Amino acid sequence: MTDKIKKKIEWVKPTNFLAGLALFFASLFFFYDLLGGKYLLAERDLGPYFIPPRFFWVESIKHGNFPLWNPFQFSGHPFFANPQHAVVYPFNSLFFLLPFDIAFNTIIVLHFFMGGLFTYSFLRDLKVNPTGSLISGLIFMLSGYLLSVHSLLTILLSSVWTPLILMFFRRAILKPGFRNEVFTAIFVTFSFLGGGIEIVYGNFFVLLIMVIFSPSPTIEFVGDKPRRYKFLYIFPVYWKRIRSLFIVSILFLSLSAIQLLPFLELFHHSIRGSGMSYQEATTWSFAPKDVLLFFLPDAYGYFLDMKKYWVSQCWFKTLYAGGLPFILSAIFLIFGRGRRLYLALILFSLFLSLGKYNPLYPFVFKYVPFFNGIRYPAKFLYIFILVLSITAGLGFQRLSELSKGNEKKRLKRLILVFSLVFGSVLLFSALGHQQVEHFLKLKGIDSPDFNILAVNLHHAQRFLFYLALFFLLLRVGYEVRWKGWVKVLLLVFLMTDLFGNMGFYGKEKTEDYFRKTKALETISSDRDFFRLFSTAKTISQDTTIIIEDPTSLNILKEKSLPTMNLLFRLHDIWGIDVIRVKRADDLYKAFTNTPSISATHLIDLYGVKYITSVTPLEENNKFELIYARLENLQGKREDLLKENTIKLYKNRRPLPRAWLVKDFRVMDSGAMLSRMTSKDFRPGREVLLEEDPKWTNPPTPPRRRQSGYGASATFTQGGLGGLNVGEPLSGLPQKVQIMSESNNRLVLQVEVAEDSLLVLSDTYYPGWKAFVDGKETRIYRADYAFRAISLNSGTHQVEFVYDPISFKLGAGVTILGILGCLGIGWVVRQKSSSRSGTS
Repeated sequence: MTDKIKKKIEWVKPTNFLAGLALFFASLFFFYDLLGGKYLLAERDLGPYFIPPRFFWVESIKHGNFPLWNPFQFSGHPFFANPQHAVVYPFNSLFFLLPFDIAFNTIIVLHFFMGGLFTYSFLRDLKVNPTGSLISGLIFMLSGYLLSVHSLLTILLSSVWTPLILMFFRRAILKPGFRNEVFTAIFVTFSFLGGGIEIVYGNFFVLLIMVIFSPSPTIEFVGDKPRRYKFLYIFPVYWKRIRSLFIVSILFLSLSAIQLLPFLELFHHSIRGSGMSYQEATTWSFAPKDVLLFFLPDAYGYFLDMKKYWVSQCWFKTLYAGGLPFILSAIFLIFGRGRRLYLALILFSLFLSLGKYNPLYPFVFKYVPFFNGIRYPAKFLYIFILVLSITAGLGFQRLSELSKGNEKKRLKRLILVFSLVFGSVLLFSALGHQQVEHFLKLKGIDSPDFNILAVNLHHAQRFLFYLALFFLLLRVGYEVRWKGWVKVLLLVFLMTDLFGNMGFYGKEKTEDYFRKTKALETISSDRDFFRLFSTAKTISQDTTIIIEDPTSLNILKEKSLPTMNLLFRLHDIWGIDVIRVKRADDLYKAFTNTPSISATHLIDLYGVKYITSVTPLEENNKFELIYARLENLQGKREDLLKENTIKLYKNRRPLPRAWLVKDFRVMDSGAMLSRMTSKDFRPGREVLLEEDPKWTNPPTPPRRRQSGYGASATFTQGGLGGLNVGEPLSGLPQKVQIMSESNNRLVLQVEVAEDSLLVLSDTYYPGWKAFVDGKETRIYRADYAFRAISLNSGTHQVEFVYDPISFKLGAGVTILGILGCLGIGWVVRQKSSSRSGTS
């Protein structure tokens, strides 16, 4: 009992408490300029991809409207099912306690602190001294990795849990017991709920490597046994480890089911479900030359030229970690004990991160489950970064032990030699700066193949300075046996080195971010139900637009990017999401690949009323130019309209979101897109189905079958009133009225003159139910990606409700999992109490 009490109050010790404070204030100071006003961290993916969906679901829940479905993007799209939105991630509860901008920034800064604190805790659990543990925590927290992934928010939220996962699983395999296995599963679940699916997948491989390579006193004892007996002794050890991993996996599956089951359903129906091309999957592989990024921030100028953005590895903004982590890590890997596990993790991380530069990666892509649906292999470098941080702390511990025993005198001399060598190189580069610069330019080490030479030289000299200084401090520490003042100096200079990354992030004023453009003000004033469309060329990253103040934020907003429209709950036919419904994606690509938006009638099918375009649209009786962003631009209006300026057009006669048709064709889905992209297809007059619809009272006369459209298609023509296919039904579209809409529900009032089909240009997806006058009816997949139901003549109230079984089943399994974990905890506690009472 005394030992347990000691463990519980261990964090109250001054050293651990001070280390926690140091990590907290270091993370706070790293983002100090956020305190000078109301700002939002909004660089790269944060601004267009992460902030709008979070704002949407936070506001939805505040108004009692749970966001299972997002009706505002992709003509409707599953929302909760995508883990990247992190709706049930525990720390996102801060959104309901603080203003949105403060909560958003706080969550990011807090996870920097958590990453450092959890790494520190893991090192302390490895019995590393406080200084070595703090070194590890600072490296993981302040190096370029977390700074890079803060804009890839799901990776940040998920990866910081990895040290705790390793810590508790290590405890579980050293001393098997449900307590540590339950905690491991809980932290894996937290990591999954953060949205970094690939991180969770990678962590299970890490746990498997720990099963195989983790050192154990029992295994070391077996090493002394005769060869013929080794298996008999080793098998029980590995069996217990495998059992622990199995228990962790089962607990994780149950605890995460509320998010996991909807995600698996979405994944199955998404563009990722059938995999992707090898070229796309290996985009942003970690090239061997990118090792230089650990020592020189953005050595190749990847972020100076958008042409390099997709060609080179731009997933990491910077990887700068400085010289000390590599020095200390090398000391551990050369002189330390228990190196096998960390070497295995390093090799595994590099093996995956190299992607297309790894000759064996095609095998991984083809045969290892889910890797054909994972992009950007460089993301698996998180394992290497964490191992580098851990082994640096272990290296400091080993160096401290060697200095106390006055061992490895050759190492002591070598450290001094390195300090002198790097100091001399620094002095030479400073005194002969012009000559060095001239020589490097002759060798082509300058823009465009590299970053601007002056920038790289500055970073190189800074790196050499700290490298020489660290070697000197390590030698001094070795001599004085690491007295307190040397440790403090080492920590201070480590922080100043890593603080070179400080400020290397983007922020925007909150009011600027949420301010509407004039085009959006025009659109928002229209209270009708309609959708927006920004042309593919307009929203392309490669398209440069002409505006007065072309900041990255202004460009995003003026382009009317679909996710920015989500902030104002405007319906758009497109969005930004990596797990898109495949049918919706296919239809959108078919639409945007046509020569012009007037080449088909798909713009009517989508119900688009407002179009944002940099390309002038032909003004005719269909499209009307109602606004152009020409304020403070030089030139004639006629000339500016021909340039890449933002123009807002209005569709004079858009189809509504829902309308009635009498005529249908039944055809194969493969032929449907060909039919829909032809000029003959009129969505307001006919609907394409994949099966025969049924009515309560079948319409007359009977249907007439005829040959198919094109060489490979077959269809059935519905003769619901004797009209020919394509004949308009005057008056019927005006008899469909949307009464109310929320995230998961749409209510319509429909007056039907004769038996017809109600077509709704909202995405067809499992989980949607339709009720006509309170009675459930069948939803048909219509026009490849949308919905339709059959209606008899009369006045009806039609209700569409999103009620997915995957969510309800997942919630039930998660509740059982939580109850199971609580039950396990109670049983373990009772057994522990009974043993204590007996003793």
